[in-house]
Amino acid sequence: MNTGKNDATQQLDKFMEKYRALAGKCQREQRMLLNHVCIRVEDIDETEKLLAESFGLSGFLRPGGELFDGEKDLSVLWINDEFYLELMQPKTTQTVGYETGSEQTQAIGHLSEVGFFVPDMDNALSHLGSLGWQVTTAIEDHGARMCKIDTADPSGFPVELIALNTDED
Repeated sequence: MNTGKNDATQQLDKFMEKYRALAGKCQREQRMLLNHVCIRVEDIDETEKLLAESFGLSGFLRPGGELFDGEKDLSVLWINDEFYLELMQPKTTQTVGYETGSEQTQAIGHLSEVGFFVPDMDNALSHLGSLGWQVTTAIEDHGARMCKIDTADPSGFPVELIALNTDED
């Protein structure tokens, strides 16, 4: 069925359909769901090519939209219906390790964050706050509220929480 949309728009629509479905599952089951891992790379184009040639991981998509501070570009690829790989290229070349988006973080290599859908952001932040986690930065885009969190003494395990309004289209 030809809807008149270009290929990139159709790919983004397919990505967002899975994204919303997984967020819906999170809300129905009222639990956090691991949905992605983000890896910082120096050159997204070259990394996409390397992953396609070396491991058969092809079809990365650039979703666009608002980025966190320090991010230049990102691309995403669903690995299965419940997990995607995200590549993020920072605005500036990193020299010693990589930052996680938290002001008080320490460089930890190429891992940017581990992402979880949450059914209710305020409840998740309250629960995790009682365990010592705090919001380091937050944005809202594509109908989602996204918060990067870490512990007061950086844990080395950066986390991004995502609450997506699945009723919005």
